[in-house]
Amino acid sequence: MTDLTTERTALVLGASMAGMWTARVLADHFDQVLLVERDRLPTDASPRPGAPQARQYHILLLRGLQIMHALFPGLEQELIASGAVPFDITGDVRLRSRGKWLAQFPSGQQLLSCSRLLLEATMRRRLRQDARICLVEGADVIGLETDAAHTTVTGVRIKRRRAEAAQPDEETLRAALVVDALGRRSPTPEWLVDLGYTPPEETIVDSFLGYVTRRYRQPDNFQADWRMMLITATPPHDPRGGLIFPEENGVWVVMMAGANKVYPPTDEAGFLEFARALGSEYYAAVQAATPISSPIGYRGTDSRWRHYEKLERWPERYVVLGDAFCGFNPIYGQGMTVAALSAVALGEEITRSQGKLDGVARRAERAFGKLTAGAWLLATGADLEWPGTVGGERSNNLGDRFGRWYIDKVLDAVAVDPHVRIAFNEVNQLVSPVTRLFAPDILWRVLKRSI
Repeated sequence: MTDLTTERTALVLGASMAGMWTARVLADHFDQVLLVERDRLPTDASPRPGAPQARQYHILLLRGLQIMHALFPGLEQELIASGAVPFDITGDVRLRSRGKWLAQFPSGQQLLSCSRLLLEATMRRRLRQDARICLVEGADVIGLETDAAHTTVTGVRIKRRRAEAAQPDEETLRAALVVDALGRRSPTPEWLVDLGYTPPEETIVDSFLGYVTRRYRQPDNFQADWRMMLITATPPHDPRGGLIFPEENGVWVVMMAGANKVYPPTDEAGFLEFARALGSEYYAAVQAATPISSPIGYRGTDSRWRHYEKLERWPERYVVLGDAFCGFNPIYGQGMTVAALSAVALGEEITRSQGKLDGVARRAERAFGKLTAGAWLLATGADLEWPGTVGGERSNNLGDRFGRWYIDKVLDAVAVDPHVRIAFNEVNQLVSPVTRLFAPDILWRVLKRSI
């Protein structure tokens, strides 16, 4: 590329959800965005080797859907036309929390249930239709390119997995901005060391949660007042939970989880016994459906925050976001939405820079730290309720003790007060900050039940 072309080009490493959100945002700021991916990407909703976890449970939270509407107008309608199922977060969900079934009522908060494979395929199709975005497939990123002083990242070195005619096995892609969206296994810490930088500190919280997913054909003539059934675990003594949610093509996904090493089995008898332990309604629904896959287990669910936002030295024009920045316990479904929030935050920093990219990366990492903090508090706060969880801090100062006591009372109020429940959902769905639960209208409703 010429220098002129380079200054109008951005590189995004990894066609993950984080990578796709970022490519779409950067297309509004650069003439060309190269989305570099190691896999050959399918044109339909098929699995790919680089994302084996795509077969597991995924959901885009309400804030993520709002961002999708802004970045990809009409995409929700495309997903529904392909079989995605819209549902009201309280009206269509049969929820058992703390051992009690909660009332169902319309909330006006609508989510969308579909497979991650369908969501990714639909987003990829939109990106392929955007003349500003080019997918570079079958390419491993093997290192960063910088200036002589290693103060500015100028591109990446890639190695083609299947060299095609007129394409070298290895080449350098240069750009004005490089974004790492390579996920939890991102090699950025090692790359930083190679360039003379300090790697980030990590905070890890592990509740030793495992879950198992199995797909079923929805029962014929199924009639019920729910589209999704959710049974939550109750710390510290009841570590089991379960979820039944619809996907496209008349499929149910049955997911069961256990914290503190109470791992759901993947053998037939053990799987069904775990389902039976979740109660008669859940077990009856599972028994009424027809299995169309084997149970697939998943562990390694720790929350891991690489604190790039705290580093004193940072190379210019290099950004890390998504799971490469902070990976959450996937049971809470936050990852795709936080990635979307991060992509939007990066775009806002570029807009504020008025074309001057130096300094953008450092400010973006700090912005990611701030927006990550709320989701981190929700995820790790829940995990730290389990006695076997390792990592994190259980502070016993007066403020933190009150906070834990108060949130416990909020959860009690959620079961009986629709106003509190909707506010709690807004926080869980990353639409509102945690401080929403301490607003006067919520504080009064919670405390009057506790006095």
